[in-house]
Amino acid sequence: MKMRLDHIGVVVKDIEHSKEYYTRTFDCQPLSQIIYEPAHKVYVLFLDAGHGSSPMIELIMPATEDSRVSAYLKKTGGGIHHLAYEVPDIDEAIKHFKSSKAMIIGGIVPGAGHGNTRTVWLYTAEKELVELIEQRHD
Repeated sequence: MKMRLDHIGVVVKDIEHSKEYYTRTFDCQPLSQIIYEPAHKVYVLFLDAGHGSSPMIELIMPATEDSRVSAYLKKTGGGIHHLAYEVPDIDEAIKHFKSSKAMIIGGIVPGAGHGNTRTVWLYTAEKELVELIEQRHD
């Protein structure tokens, strides 16, 4: 299955502070405004990672205590959370990962940070958290 690394998700306590840190320390430039992602109750901001717009760094800050990343932030203090891959066909990618003993987490949802393209989350057989993003066909 052909995939392309789209972004590295990093959970942070303060998205503005982290934006300033990545800009100052690594010269990463913002590629988006801060976006509210209702499906996961988080705010996200995409930064370049030094090689143009791909792959990106996605800063993720919980918007509420019951956000999907609040527990992760409390447990770890933040940090690298997941890898996201762009796939041509999300349904085929799900079949591929299921055949590799991955566990699909929830259903396919529109990703607000990705122009509402179809996204899904999974744990691989090696217990890595992965987000799949269906390639836009504009």
